[in-house]
Amino acid sequence: MFTFDTTSDPFLRMSLTGTVTEDDERSYLEALKQLSERQSPFGLISIIDIESGEVTHETRRAQNMWFKENRAHLAEVCFGLVRVRPKIDPEESDEAFIRAMPFPTRRVAREEDVLPILRDWLELYDNKRGQA
Repeated sequence: MFTFDTTSDPFLRMSLTGTVTEDDERSYLEALKQLSERQSPFGLISIIDIESGEVTHETRRAQNMWFKENRAHLAEVCFGLVRVRPKIDPEESDEAFIRAMPFPTRRVAREEDVLPILRDWLELYDNKRGQA
């Protein structure tokens, strides 16, 4: 199931859990489009806890193309990404993914740990913009 919650703006929440369907994949790609259209700053909470099924190769490819096309814009408006991955081995490296992002990125195991991180990043982002 995919959900995209913007009710706590500027903290946006994408969640992909359980079994992934074609509708979930379409909704996910539509949410990415919405992110690329945003002009106001945001922090993104990404929760992935898939029980069965994988995102298709086509969706991954579309996601990668979207990121390449929108990387510069995201660097301007996204003040950070926190990835919640409850089932990932904490010893598994996220280094390559983090280096690829044009904004602060961190992985945590629990959703409860997300908001303090994003609040700190928002403060840094606001301070940086105030100095520009």
